[in-house]
Amino acid sequence: MSRARRSGTGGKVSLADVAAVANVSLATASRVMSGATYPVAAATRERVLQAATDLSYAPNLIARALVRRMTNTIGVVIGDITDSYFAEIARGVEDQAYRRDFLTIICNTDRSPAVENAYFRLLLDHHAAGIIIAGGAFPQAPENEAFRELAKEASRSATRLVMLTDRDVEAPVISVDDRMVTMDLTRYLIGLGHRRIAYVEGLTGLSTSLRRGEGFARAMTEAGLDASLRYPGGFGIEPGRAAAALMLRNELPDAVIAASDEAAFGVLTTLQQGGVEIPRQVSVAGIDDNRHAQLFNLTTMRLPTYDLGAMAAKWVIGDEPCAPDSRVTLPCRVIPRGTTSWISTADRKGALRAG
Repeated sequence: MSRARRSGTGGKVSLADVAAVANVSLATASRVMSGATYPVAAATRERVLQAATDLSYAPNLIARALVRRMTNTIGVVIGDITDSYFAEIARGVEDQAYRRDFLTIICNTDRSPAVENAYFRLLLDHHAAGIIIAGGAFPQAPENEAFRELAKEASRSATRLVMLTDRDVEAPVISVDDRMVTMDLTRYLIGLGHRRIAYVEGLTGLSTSLRRGEGFARAMTEAGLDASLRYPGGFGIEPGRAAAALMLRNELPDAVIAASDEAAFGVLTTLQQGGVEIPRQVSVAGIDDNRHAQLFNLTTMRLPTYDLGAMAAKWVIGDEPCAPDSRVTLPCRVIPRGTTSWISTADRKGALRAG
C-alpha cells in the first residue's frame, strides 16, 4: 500500500489514514494526535507522528476542541497594548505558544477593571486553554470581587490561569518584586552620593505603583533621607514631562527616579529643554529597560518582561498544571548608563554633601 494513499475517493487525509499507515488502531492514533496523557509507547508515538507528516495530515482543530471542550488558545489580558512593558510580555507568550501550535489572543483593557473582567469572561466562555493576567489591580476597584469569582470559576474548569502580579486569588504567580525594584534603584543612586532624590510615581491607585512607591520610601528612610519629594505621574511620557516642569519651578533634586522608562524620557527631555545638564546637574533613572532606553542612554532597572510572558506560556502549555500556590519571582538588575553619575557638589545646584 502506498504511504500517500488516502481512504475514500481521494479526499482530505483522515485520522484513519494516519492510523492505517502507522499500523495502529484509530484510538491510538487519536491519543497521539490529540496530545492525550494516556500512555503510548515512544516508538508507536513516533510512527504515528511520522505517518501524519508523510500524509500532510491536518487535524480538525474545531472538532477536537468540541470533544475536549478546550481550544488551543491562550488569552493574554494586558493593561495597555501601546506600553512596551506589555508588548514584551505578549511577545514572550506568543513565541512559546507558536512553537506548540497554540494561538495567542491579546486582550487590551486600557487598565479598566470592568473591561478586564469582560475579557476574562469571554475567554472562559470560549474555553481558552489558558488565561494570563498581565496587569496589576486597583485595590479599591469595586470590580475586584467579580474578578475573584472569575478566578474561582477558572480553577474549577480546564482553563489554566496564570497571574503576572499577585492579585489575591488562588492561581500560580510569576512576577517581579516591585518593592525591591525601586529599593535597589534608589540604593544605587544613594551609593552614587545622591541625597535629595525625587520620585515620579506610577498610575494612581494601581497596585504596582503602590508597591514601587513603598520601595522608594523604604530605601530612603533606611538611609535616613527624606522620602517626601514625590510627584504625581504615570507610565507615559507626558506625566514625566509634567513632573519635570514642576521640578524646574523649584530647587532641583540631585536625582530623579521615574516609575517607568517612558516617564523617565519625559523627565529627561523636559529638564534638558529647561537648561539642566544631565547627569552633571541631575541624574535620571527609569524602570523597564525598554527598547528605547539605549537610545536615550538611560540608566534603568531591567525588568524580565519577555521572560515573564515566556514562563507563563510554558506553565499554561505544560503537561501538568501548576499548583495554585506556585510562586516564582524573577530577578531584576540595574543597568547603569549615561543619565546618572557620581554627585559633584561643585556643579550641582542645591546638592548636599555625601556622608
